[in-house]
Amino acid sequence: MSDHYMSSVTDQLYLSEAQATMLAPHAGCDASRNLALLMRMSCTAVREAETPELHASLDGIISPSVLRNLLSGLHHRDINTMRHSRRVALLAVGLAEYLGWEGHALKLLEVAGLLHEIGKIGVPDHILFKPGRLSPDELELIALHYNMGLDVLQACRVDRSLLELLSQAQARYGGGDPLKQMGRETQLGARILAVAAAYESMSAVRADRPARTHESILEVLRKEGGTQFDANVVAALERYIARHGLPYSSDGSDFDAVQICSPAGPQQMLEANSLCHVFNHLYVLESLYDGFAIFDADLRVLVWNRSLQNLTGHPSTQVLGSRWSSGLLKYSDLNGEPLNETDCPMHRVVQGGGPVVCDVQLNRADGRTLSVELQALPIHDDTGQLLGVVEIYRDLTRSGHRRPQELRELKLAATRDALTAVANRGELETQLTVHLNEFQKDPESPFSLIFADADFFKSINDTYGHTVGDQVLIDIAQTLQRETYCGELVARYGGEEFVILCPDTTLEQAERRAERLRLAIRSCPMGGNSRLRVTASFGATEVETGDSMESILRRADKALYNAKNTGRDKTCVLTNEQILASENEAEAAKELEGPMISNVWFSAVVAADMVIYKLGGYVEDYGAKLLEVTADHVLLQQGRSTLFGFWGNTSESQPVEIRVQFSNPLGAQARKGRNTAKVSIGLKIRPLGWCRSREAFNQRVRRITREIKHYFAAD
Repeated sequence: MSDHYMSSVTDQLYLSEAQATMLAPHAGCDASRNLALLMRMSCTAVREAETPELHASLDGIISPSVLRNLLSGLHHRDINTMRHSRRVALLAVGLAEYLGWEGHALKLLEVAGLLHEIGKIGVPDHILFKPGRLSPDELELIALHYNMGLDVLQACRVDRSLLELLSQAQARYGGGDPLKQMGRETQLGARILAVAAAYESMSAVRADRPARTHESILEVLRKEGGTQFDANVVAALERYIARHGLPYSSDGSDFDAVQICSPAGPQQMLEANSLCHVFNHLYVLESLYDGFAIFDADLRVLVWNRSLQNLTGHPSTQVLGSRWSSGLLKYSDLNGEPLNETDCPMHRVVQGGGPVVCDVQLNRADGRTLSVELQALPIHDDTGQLLGVVEIYRDLTRSGHRRPQELRELKLAATRDALTAVANRGELETQLTVHLNEFQKDPESPFSLIFADADFFKSINDTYGHTVGDQVLIDIAQTLQRETYCGELVARYGGEEFVILCPDTTLEQAERRAERLRLAIRSCPMGGNSRLRVTASFGATEVETGDSMESILRRADKALYNAKNTGRDKTCVLTNEQILASENEAEAAKELEGPMISNVWFSAVVAADMVIYKLGGYVEDYGAKLLEVTADHVLLQQGRSTLFGFWGNTSESQPVEIRVQFSNPLGAQARKGRNTAKVSIGLKIRPLGWCRSREAFNQRVRRITREIKHYFAAD
């Protein structure tokens, strides 16, 4: 793709001097002046939205003047980040055009590419320009720039779809906590943006590594395809570059195009500096407090930061643009008495009382109350006119005087399983409760639950030891995390059982997803032992009307039991209708009393050391599945269950588990220096699934016994 389409946005950056005076110079960098600058940008966005030609120039996605000033500030802060952003936008748009995108969707993706790292304006020099690898603490600080970018874009009244696109891309690929990425599956635009950003980043020289070649970049992207990146998008990128080449110069000769966004004179240079102060102030709010919101002069929510979303449970998509009232978070005093409008800090600030701080209780979205310290500060312009109000929240339930970052780490630890680092059972039940409540409000938004259980895990511990067993659980957890999508929660339910919560997923989709997870576990080496291969059984169910947390967990667990009981290393799904049908079948078969287990012993006319070879011939000829082999027994499965687990009319549809036992451990006679002509062999046979009649089971046992005895020339 040429730069022709890109000019549709970058042309808007050549503004007149009159258009570029939205930011007045301010002395100092106190909080009121910094936030006043943000409010001016918001007012400019409103003003240009009411001007048809300006609003239409960028499809209403963002104010042209605001875009110009944001990119000017980014260019002033770090030209390399500006170049990266422009190239990502070009590559993302080129790839999307190749995939058939056009019109508004293309322009939205282009603006997202230009602004996806706008928050780096607020990253300190010693970290942004560090000539080496960043430490974990520095990476934590870098991660905050995503939040700060969203804060500023909210204030600038950008299109909600742009906020959603950037938020999804950042949550999945920006180092966000996977336990908190509960929501809808990542939209295609965010996946395209992530692949484009990763490709461009790896192709550039970094302080801690050289630039990668095209082939090595594709190798990394392919390796992470289906996990961190969308494999289909990666494949499309490879085809696009092979056919059209890169949409920008790889030798740096496109530098002049980047200069479009540079500050054009002293006025714009001052504006760019002032914008840096805005981001620095937002960093203070993001790092020191548990959440904040900014309201405009009409007391409508302008900014609702991500930390406040987590604190209150109210997402920004539901709050932005709504007018403040005491009922927004249902404030009450610490005794639980509701606050009148006139007693709320917001009202007192608007009435000219200056900054206010008090302790209150608020209602979370899940109905729980939370005690917070609430600060309300006015935002004035140079003439003293009220431009807006900022409310800052500090959680009073925090232990001692820990910083929010330390508190986040403690909260994270409380939600994680200590061994595998995925969510623990408590976090699963919390998230499951939230999704059940949402389903009750909107039954058109289903979700599914997948249970997974490692097969024969006890034998792994017994054979290889508990250290290897623990590593197997860690490896399974990591495989599940790699193979799940954005918004899905992986949790350890207990022992070797895991649960995957899949929002916006039907039962049919959940079954396909479970099969993909099952195959991934089968194909991955586990426990640090190249000879050890682990399988897992899966059960899946979809939420149904009237479900409680207990009922959906019980149904998913029963589906898992069906998978384990009908042969393991498979996926079974279950609905309430199927459960009812099985109960009716069980009622019809009540005449069957006692367990249907057959025990048969016979003598094999064969040398003891040849027993295992004879048995191998039976396994191969009759398509049996070898489950376990020890010195004194072999465990087989023969036949396959029907869709609902009931026995059919043919041998193939009548699955059984066969335990072949030996009177002496295999090889014992040889160790004593002699071979015995006869070996006693026992067959313990039990049905898998639901057998309709004892006679059908007995006939099946007689056939199997006759066939096995034939292989051993038995008495």
